[in-house]
Amino acid sequence: MGAANNGVATQQVDDLVAESLAVRGVPERVHYATGVLLDAQDFAAEQLYTRARQGRALAALHGFGTVAGLRVSCPAHDNPEIEVRVLPGVALDRLGRLVEVRRTQCIHVARWLAERAAQAATAAERVAVTDAVREDVPGEKRLVFDVFLRFAPCAHGRTPAFAAGPFNATDYVVPARLADGFELTLQLAHATGESESAPKGTLAVPRPRPPRLEALRREVEQLADPAEHAAAWRLWAQESVLDAWPAASVEDPGRLPLLAEHAAVADWDKVLLARVSVPVRQDSPTGFPTLDEAAIAAIAARTRPAPGEVPEWQRLADQDPRELADNGLRPIVFNPHAWRGAP
Repeated sequence: MGAANNGVATQQVDDLVAESLAVRGVPERVHYATGVLLDAQDFAAEQLYTRARQGRALAALHGFGTVAGLRVSCPAHDNPEIEVRVLPGVALDRLGRLVEVRRTQCIHVARWLAERAAQAATAAERVAVTDAVREDVPGEKRLVFDVFLRFAPCAHGRTPAFAAGPFNATDYVVPARLADGFELTLQLAHATGESESAPKGTLAVPRPRPPRLEALRREVEQLADPAEHAAAWRLWAQESVLDAWPAASVEDPGRLPLLAEHAAVADWDKVLLARVSVPVRQDSPTGFPTLDEAAIAAIAARTRPAPGEVPEWQRLADQDPRELADNGLRPIVFNPHAWRGAP
């Protein structure tokens, strides 16, 4: 959890979720007038209005995903604990909330595995790890993890306040700040159920838009006539806009529907950053997996084309063969006309 540097942070429920998914009413601002008394609810409502309007605009215009930074790396060489590193950066979640990471964060796969190995043989988390071992290539077993980032508002600090409720206290305190914190999680990659297009156990791949719109986009790209292409492109843009309103989940109106990469209900507001594939050994189908140090060393010994040997776009498109993390699946927010400046 990344939140405050001073004091213990406690995660809070974010009122913006209910505001963004409300189906009744309209956004309301506080009306100021001379002589009107304001209380804490009024100031909270003012913050919620501003945050909700900003979040609605950002989510509608830009979608969600990585905005800048947040590169994930997990090199095979000189990394005995298989440390997954997330560099500083900022992302937009599905409600338009900015999720900022200001310092490099680390997650140790070896420790993650050790915690679950220490559990009872029948523990659900331990069994899930055992069942998640994949052998897509004969003789090469691996565990595949997804790295997620999530917005986590946290209350911290203490400041004196009037006692709330049926209390009579002179030392009553409340949190002094609400930090826009974050939560990084390492989870077993979600395997989809069997379908016509994919066998059972196929790892879920994030979809940039509904299948209908994605199929329409491919049709538009194949049109050769400029007039037809322009008309079809506008139609695709129009359908994308009309289809973009974030309707709440049918099963639970308090959240958005799960995406392809989400394995559990609690994942609905998480943003995928990277997928990490780690070689493991497993003595038996029911045995708990351990890191395959020999396979990891073999990956670390691989070479990558030097700059200039192949076109740069191809060099960047081909993942570093020594790298266990894949950044290519994450959703991104990108404006090619953004002015960046240069030193």
